[in-house]
Amino acid sequence: MDFFLKDFSDPKERKGRVVHFFNNQVIPFTSQLESSTIDLEIGCGHGHWINAYSQENKNTTTIGIDLISKRLEKAQAKKIRFDNQNLFFMKADAVEFLTFKPSNILFSNIFIFFPDPWPKNKHRKRRLIQSSFLKLLKSHTHVNSKIFFRTDHLDYFEWSKSHINLSNDWNLTDFHCPFEHESYFQGLLPSFSSLSASRL
Repeated sequence: MDFFLKDFSDPKERKGRVVHFFNNQVIPFTSQLESSTIDLEIGCGHGHWINAYSQENKNTTTIGIDLISKRLEKAQAKKIRFDNQNLFFMKADAVEFLTFKPSNILFSNIFIFFPDPWPKNKHRKRRLIQSSFLKLLKSHTHVNSKIFFRTDHLDYFEWSKSHINLSNDWNLTDFHCPFEHESYFQGLLPSFSSLSASRL
């Protein structure tokens, strides 16, 4: 078992970690900036993309979350090497992270690149993009906040497109990703599909 789950098996402890993360890292830094923009990458992997994005957007507070410790260690090492003081990483489940964070913190852009597609029919309920997750995202974003989604799995792409289309909270848009930089995972793939959505 992952040591993280052993050490933080109690949901109250995991909530405390998220609250501490915002109160002691994110909020003090954001209060120093002219911009209140906070962007989130869910499943940041090795941090290639979000480190490059943070360098290009120094006045934006950026957060990357992932569930794999080794990925986050590599992402953090890049942050230190590039001195990305506006970037923060945390090991956390996406639903818990959003649920436990301070309610007054709202994200402007949500980036979800190459999430696990859970290809088997019996596992589709584990996919991140679900109607319940889209509704949760609404309560943690601004009006006109954006989701940028990318996958190499055609069925998951169509699934996500359909769920967003049926949502009362988000509209599919033709916005392009505001920053292109090849991630570790993207570099391994022959092709992929992208979509964007705007919060109503």
